[in-house]
Amino acid sequence: MKQLRNTALQYMKNWIDLVQRFNIPVLLFSILLAVLALNYTKNNLGMNTDTKDMLSADLAWRQLDLEYEKNFPQYTDNILVVVEANTPDQALDAADLLYQNLLPETTLFKSVYYPNALSIFKESALLFLDVDELQDLADNLATIQPFLGRLTQDQTLRGLFAMLEDAIDAREKGEDIDLELLLTQINEAITATRHQEAYRVSWHKLMSGDEDSKAPYREFIILQPRLDYSSLLPAASHMQRLKQLTRELRIEENIGAKVRLTGSAALAHEDLLSVTRGTEIAMVMAFTLVSIIMMVGLGSFRLVVATLITLVFGLILTAAFATLTVGKLNLISVAFAVLYIGLGVDFAIHYCLRYRELRFEGLDNVNAIRESSINVGSSLFLCAATTATGFFAFMPTDYDGVAELGWISGGGMFISLIVTLTLLPALLKLMPMADKQQTGTFGRRFSWLFVLPFTQSRKIKLIALVAVIVLLGFATQIRFDYNTLNLQDQSNESVQTYQDLLAESDTSPWTGIILGNGKQEALTIIDKLQQLPLVDKLLWLADFIPEDQDDKLAIIEEMSFLLGDLTAEPQNSRLNDQQRLQILERFSEKLQNSPLTRSEPLLLELQQNLSSFVDAGKNENSDVLAKQMSRFERSLLDSLPGRLETLSASLDADYITEENLPPQLLQRWYNAQGDRYLIEIYPRENIQDNDAMRRFVEQLQAADPRVVGSPVINIEASDAVIKAFQQAFSYALLMITLFLLVLLVHKRDTLYILASLLTAAIFTGGLSVILGIPLNFANVIALPLILGIGVDSGIHILHRFRTAMPTDNSLLGTSSARAVIVSAMTTMGSIGNLAFSPQLGTASMGKLLTIGVAMTLISMLLILPSLLVNQLPGEE
Repeated sequence: MKQLRNTALQYMKNWIDLVQRFNIPVLLFSILLAVLALNYTKNNLGMNTDTKDMLSADLAWRQLDLEYEKNFPQYTDNILVVVEANTPDQALDAADLLYQNLLPETTLFKSVYYPNALSIFKESALLFLDVDELQDLADNLATIQPFLGRLTQDQTLRGLFAMLEDAIDAREKGEDIDLELLLTQINEAITATRHQEAYRVSWHKLMSGDEDSKAPYREFIILQPRLDYSSLLPAASHMQRLKQLTRELRIEENIGAKVRLTGSAALAHEDLLSVTRGTEIAMVMAFTLVSIIMMVGLGSFRLVVATLITLVFGLILTAAFATLTVGKLNLISVAFAVLYIGLGVDFAIHYCLRYRELRFEGLDNVNAIRESSINVGSSLFLCAATTATGFFAFMPTDYDGVAELGWISGGGMFISLIVTLTLLPALLKLMPMADKQQTGTFGRRFSWLFVLPFTQSRKIKLIALVAVIVLLGFATQIRFDYNTLNLQDQSNESVQTYQDLLAESDTSPWTGIILGNGKQEALTIIDKLQQLPLVDKLLWLADFIPEDQDDKLAIIEEMSFLLGDLTAEPQNSRLNDQQRLQILERFSEKLQNSPLTRSEPLLLELQQNLSSFVDAGKNENSDVLAKQMSRFERSLLDSLPGRLETLSASLDADYITEENLPPQLLQRWYNAQGDRYLIEIYPRENIQDNDAMRRFVEQLQAADPRVVGSPVINIEASDAVIKAFQQAFSYALLMITLFLLVLLVHKRDTLYILASLLTAAIFTGGLSVILGIPLNFANVIALPLILGIGVDSGIHILHRFRTAMPTDNSLLGTSSARAVIVSAMTTMGSIGNLAFSPQLGTASMGKLLTIGVAMTLISMLLILPSLLVNQLPGEE
């Protein structure tokens, strides 16, 4: 082994002499190689932003999910358009308007599905009511029929208030007519008109007599966009068009409804925007902080320039390596650049600081480069080997996204090693650091700090032991947050909308899914799942076949006979603004003279509102009056035609069977080719809570292991990620230990490094729990970087301790310790500022990385040397 090391050292001397002798050709070749690599990467590197490819398709639950997607592809990659309003009328009208305008957008959307636009939910809507509910509706319509008939013929303010006059007259004669809801809404319409706000009277509520339901009312349109996953933002054009269309239709201004976008494609799009926005800010902060840290740490502008050139060149070659061997980056492997900057720059920093130290000691430029390469080269090789091994350990796992990251980053470590020992010496030969002597003022003043790990070794080890015991208790409580919504910017519209839907079991998009092989098996599954306490309800194809159709059709037939033709063209004669004012003034006077007004506060309030509204209108100019009258009439009557049309269509109900279900509906619940029935399982609890989600999934899987759906994917994916990282860290720890045992001269040094690394890991885990930073799909990427930095720092400190220990034992005053500090600071300065990202996953990665690197720094600068105190010369 000793002969092998001597041979390697001789090769290193010859190589560095060759690089220095031909430094100009080396630099020219490097420029040419960088240009070729950059051009190759630009033309060939692709991007795959499909998150489904992050985990191996061979996993059992992934196989079930792929089978589900194969049988029902229309449920994948959707944009869910949520139309919200204060009344069902506004929600229905806005959704229908948007739906009609989305149908022509075939270049952007494969399918546009709006359930309430289907014939079954128009013509046979009444069949989906219970018999008692339908009878109550029939009774209510029978009561208002005489008034409704008059309004149907004259759908203006004249017709509305004439109907109200008739109703008031009937009330005065003792008839029981409930006007409370209508009068309340007219009062609200007056207030909204005064404030120039959109408002619509809910004729749906008035006809149905449903006063108990509460806003917001929601309608859903499901879009399946045509996505290009080679683009960084596959859904950008689709989201932009939806927002543009909403503005063009003036849905909020004219109808008073709000359009919100969510669903898997919308969530992914806004999440990528948050990551991009956060990264742009982080890049500016990183460049500023790293530049300052390197200027202070390296103490030479030329060394900073040489380091940055080396870093950029290595990054270009690593990107070309990724292009050649992988081809397409995923949303995790794209982080190779961040990891390379964090670790690759360390090699150059260690080299430059050793070179600087030798120059201060009086060596000329050529010998300083040669001695730096020989002295630091062996430790750099060991760092590259151990860190690359840590990355390569992810390759055998089922986490394909991180496996690719491991391959690229592992290769990048060897690229960084080659570049540091080739390009950097050539640059230093071209632009050597100016000759100067180190003043030593700082060293003399703080010399006690440089030997602190040795002079206070017992105290340091005691404090470390107590901290390990305390923080180990916290570290064992570390948890994995498998709620992917918690990784995203909580201010994103898609996230907030999704969370609102999850809070209600009836609208929860996180549901379990099971495919039944044939109707009989589907019935068996349903019978079993209905008994589960955590299941709120089940939905499948048979639920679209109403019960008691004979009884309901008989009631509907009576309603049709009673209501007559509701679709006749109304005999509306256009009213001018003065005529509208006169109608309102006449009705106000009628209320003022009615005995009911004195006994009913609601009538009195309406009379007072109408009186002040009319008085204000008389004092307005013609343009303002026209706008007010138009807005008021629209708020009262705009939703009436749609409700009359819906009611009229529902009176044409006929028997519903599986055979006459609309194809658009049938295909979403039944795959005829495979005879597969889709069964959707709604949770009883709000499964935004991680514990509730796991309880729901485990109960479903215990009943039938074939269950899939978003909650199952979240739980299974997190379990797969945890298992992958456990495997990877086991492999990495084993391989790094073997490398250290083989390559380190003093075998016990392996134990010292691993003990210090384990201490840093316990510190990091414990503090992350105390600070409320759980592991998640995003921040686990920081773990291999922390591992790499820890091993590298330990190797450099030990190498200096064994090969070039100062006679005064001032280990922390050496270039190696300084390089460890500068490397850690640049890493925290470059990646740690991600903690301020609006994307919470990225922010958690920045926080965890900052804690981990800081703990590693403390461990390697204080605890590791304190363990070596007995190895000092004269102590053995």
